[in-house]
This record gives sequence, structure tokens and C-alpha cells, in this order.
Amino acid sequence: ALKSSTVKLSKDEVAALSDTVVYKIDVPANRYDLLCIEGLSRAVKIFLGDASSPTYDVKKEVLEKSPIPDVNRMVVQGHNTSTVRPYVVCAILRDVTFTPQRYASFIDLQDQLHRNLCRQRTLVAIGTHDMDTVTGPWKYDARNPDDVEFVPLTHDEEGTAFTGRALLEHYETEAACKHLKPYVPIIKDAELYPVVLDGNDTVMSLPPIINGAHS
Repeated sequence: ALKSSTVKLSKDEVAALSDTVVYKIDVPANRYDLLCIEGLSRAVKIFLGDASSPTYDVKKEVLEKSPIPDVNRMVVQGHNTSTVRPYVVCAILRDVTFTPQRYASFIDLQDQLHRNLCRQRTLVAIGTHDMDTVTGPWKYDARNPDDVEFVPLTHDEEGTAFTGRALLEHYETEAACKHLKPYVPIIKDAELYPVVLDGNDTVMSLPPIINGAHS
């Protein structure tokens, strides 16, 4: 019979087993930009003096004088959303090109933010859409879950459409979608479900659960 044994090594003995240098980077609670490889790389370059810190200008425009065309605005429909997910914030990012590697890193950072800053999507849910596939102005509304019907991103290949209520029931039991199950209780029992739509009333997202396959 084989007997297991535990070998205890000192810190110096462990270090001697390999000549690979391992660096440990502590990420402060307020540095969410360090949760992705791109942010870490930029921070290291700034620390070494090989790059300067980026600066961003925030400009507030009076709504009536805004240069943003109406077609590129998000419109909140009535007060329905106040009962479930009351706020929406959006931005248009132009001249962005995703490679498979960049996209994977982008989604990973988004998931990291959901787990931490967004408190498992209970406070905030982030959704990203391809602007070339939708038409503005975009709308944020809350509707009867049986009246919201779309093909979710999880069923893009087969093109299966669900109502909002049926989709959440599906996510509660479908093994392939178990990563979404923890978020179902956030809105499942709400009288109205929040929904983001484009100018043609195409469902873009059912926050905080899933985006639509269309965009």
C-alpha cells in the first residue's frame, strides 16, 4: 500500500527549487483598473517611468444644447423603471476594434467588476452592444415580463426566443446557463422587468440578466 507523506520545506528551500522570479501585485480596493492585464501593464509602465498617467476631460452639456443627435440618446420611458432598476447610464465608444483576445479580456474585466464593485449585479449591471446593429434613439423601460420577447445571447446559435418570465425560469434549471442562475432572483419576482430597446423596439438587454443576441 502507498502511504502519503508531507514534506516540509523552508521558504529558502522552496525558493531554491526554481529560478523563476514571481512578482506579487496587491490591488487596492479603489483601483479597479488593475483587474485586467491592460490596466496592470499601463500601471507598471507608469511606475517605471515609461509612460505618463492618462488624463480624461469630462464635459457636461445642457440637454437642450447638446450636440448629440436625438438618434443617439437614451430615453427613459415614464416612471415604470423606478419600481425595479431605476437608473440607466450610457455612453458611445467609437473607433473600437475587438480582436478575440481583446474581447475575452474585456469580458473578463466586466465580470470582475460585476463580482466586486457591482455587488454581483445587484447595484449595477454592465452591458455592451454593437452600435452598427441597432437604431436609436434607445429606450429604457420596464414591461410586463410576458410581453418582453427576444433571443438571448445564450441561445444565439439556435435562435430560440423567450419571454422574460420564461427565460428566467429556464435559467433556474438549465445546466448550461448555471452561471446566470445567481442573478435570477434580483428581478424574478418583480411585477415589471427592466428592458433596453432600440428605436425599432428590438430588445437589446434584460438587465441585470443577459443581453439580446441581436446586438
